[in-house]
Parts: sequence; C-alpha cells; structure tokens
Amino acid sequence: MPRSRSLVFGLLGLAGALLAQQAGAQDAEAGERVFRKCQSCHMVGEGAKNRVGPVLTGVIGRKAGSFEDYRYSKSMTQAGEAGLVWDEEALFEYLAGPQDFLQDYLGDDGARAKMRFRLRDEEDRRDVIAYLASFSPQDADTEDEQAQLGSAPARKTAQNTLCVRNADEHQLFFAVEADGAERRTGYLEAGGVLCTTSQPGQSGMVSVFEEADALEGCSRLAPVGTTEVMLRYVDFDRCFWSSNT
Repeated sequence: MPRSRSLVFGLLGLAGALLAQQAGAQDAEAGERVFRKCQSCHMVGEGAKNRVGPVLTGVIGRKAGSFEDYRYSKSMTQAGEAGLVWDEEALFEYLAGPQDFLQDYLGDDGARAKMRFRLRDEEDRRDVIAYLASFSPQDADTEDEQAQLGSAPARKTAQNTLCVRNADEHQLFFAVEADGAERRTGYLEAGGVLCTTSQPGQSGMVSVFEEADALEGCSRLAPVGTTEVMLRYVDFDRCFWSSNT
C-alpha cells in the first residue's frame, strides 16, 4: 500500500536534517592534519605542482583525469570521459578504495587506479574533503581563475527549484519531487533537464529508471535549490551522482 505523501516528505525532512548535521561535522582544520598523510604524493594551494599524484587545488568540481600535464591511469581518464566530476560524495567513496571505486564506476573489474592509498576512517575522509573544498574553484574571484583551476563555473540553480540533469549518454526516465511541489516525470536524453518548483529550504528527491514502467530505480535526497546530475547509470542500485547549486 503506498505511503502517504506527508509521511514520505516527513522522512525526507528528517534525512535532510541528518545530512546537514553530518556536513556540519566536517572540519577543514582537522582535514589539514589528515592531509599530511597525502603530502608525499599531492600538493594543494598556491604554487602547487604535480608529484606522484596530481595537484588537488580546485579538485572539487573538476572533471576526473583532467588536470593539465599529469599522466593519469587509463581508467581514470575513461571515468572522466564517462562524466565523473569530483564532488564531496564521489571523493568520499573514492578515498575509501580508489581501485574499487573505479571498477564500480566503470563497470569493469579490470579497471586500475594509480593511487593505492586508502583513507579508511570516515571522519578523516570528511575532514580532508572539507580541507580540499577550501581550495575549491567556487572560492575563485573570476572565471579566469576558475578556468586555471580546471573547472568552469556551474550555472546557478534558482533557490525555489529542484532539478535533475542527465549526464549519462543514454536516454533514461526521471522523476523529481519536493514537498509542496508537483511531481514531474519524463524521459531525458543526454544533457536534458527536468525541474519542479517549491519553497527554498524544502527537501526533495530525484529518481532515475531505465524505463517509465520499471519497478526499481536509483533515488537521491536533495534540497530545493540544487541540480542533481546523473553522471552514470549502471543498474538500479549502482548510480553515480553529482550536485550543482
């Protein structure tokens, strides 16, 4: 029996509050200390240069495998070509097991990562990501500075809309809904966008299915004021997302 709409969005609101609480627990200062484990391979900040690993200045929001003059693994380059853009969620999963992440993302058990180091502690991962985010191109003052960091500025999402964009190469069926808003559905080709309008601060959800009549799909909680980007759809329980605000 279907759940009532009020119950569904009550749960969404609770989940949103928990996610916000988790995000607030990130500590960039602690992340700077965690980053010392990474310094033998990576540099970040003004004057950073490629080492064993690429420069991490501006990594949040950057296409995977795209920093200039660094020789990435074939698998990392393929992931970038397939649409992988580094956001906090993708980095959180990647740092736990780089090779496992690439194999899952590409759907290829033969995928290989140059990075062998794993950051197993979840709090350490959140903190170091918060530290890297402090060097994000979102903090740059001009579009030229953002381009130098390897990421073009994303188009802003209106504060009263929740959108989903299909960055997968295949046509897929999408749904987007938010508290007090019309549920919108439809097929999207690559690059297509579907939005609904609600009040700023409300919680919502975007979903993707192989077909309109599919019983199972990937869903993602999201606040109004964001565009959730479907990077790659593997199957109903293996989807990769990014967010733009």
